[in-house]
Amino acid sequence: MSTRICLVALIGLPAAGKSTFSRWMLSIPQQQFNVIHLCYDDFLPAQDNTLNAEIELKSQRSKILANINSLICELNDNAYIASDIIKSVKLSENEKCNDFLILCDDNNYYRSMRYKLYQLCRQNKCAYAQIYLECDLKLALSRNSARPDNERVSDEILQRMGIRLERPNSAKHHWEENTLLLAGCDDFTIMKAGILDFLSKSLDEIVQPLTQSVTTETVVSLLHQLDLLLRKRIGDILQLENDSAERSKKVKMLIAKRKAILQEFRKKVEKDSISIDDLDIYVYLLN
Repeated sequence: MSTRICLVALIGLPAAGKSTFSRWMLSIPQQQFNVIHLCYDDFLPAQDNTLNAEIELKSQRSKILANINSLICELNDNAYIASDIIKSVKLSENEKCNDFLILCDDNNYYRSMRYKLYQLCRQNKCAYAQIYLECDLKLALSRNSARPDNERVSDEILQRMGIRLERPNSAKHHWEENTLLLAGCDDFTIMKAGILDFLSKSLDEIVQPLTQSVTTETVVSLLHQLDLLLRKRIGDILQLENDSAERSKKVKMLIAKRKAILQEFRKKVEKDSISIDDLDIYVYLLN
């Protein structure tokens, strides 16, 4: 029996219930699939606003993606979990089961974070799914305040995430179509049948590799579209800056960033086939 793998991106604010959901998935007896819980908090540094912390955070996220890729390769090669990054695994009661769910337990509040997981699926020909645990900011703050000190996120960071969280939108981003919404759910057992059905079907949602051939016309068209999106994003960012001196600094910085992003995108699009969905990811590099 061939191995089937589905990366499941969990989305939601801190204290929305992502880790609780993961522990619930690990606790329930079932024969449909093997469950692997990958909690990003085990690998990411504590959040603060310093530049060094931001650089370290991006570096660790890149390492996590590389580890997930290695894990997928391990599973595809021999359906065996040997990776030392995995702390929580629930094997199916069916010993012959070669279906694996990898729960990517992170806030995933930027769409670009989720899209990197989607790209991993495309590269490895595995399935992709999203579960959005929608939670009111007030409730998240209340739950967060009850956490132990070493697990608590500052109210400032949580509120900022509440503003920045980019909710799944399959109308604009077709790759987010396979998304399950769990809104204000405190007892996952009530929705057990629906959740397991969604995850079981998700194993068939294999992300297909791109087949678009890259012509000169395609490169020019995509670069033009990206340039327009970057200019619009720059305009949106500058509208939020009231201080004229700071605005002037930001203009120079954002223009330099725009040029660098366009150069990087050109290299990428000329080397590989690329989807129009990738444009949004490059726009987010301005953030």
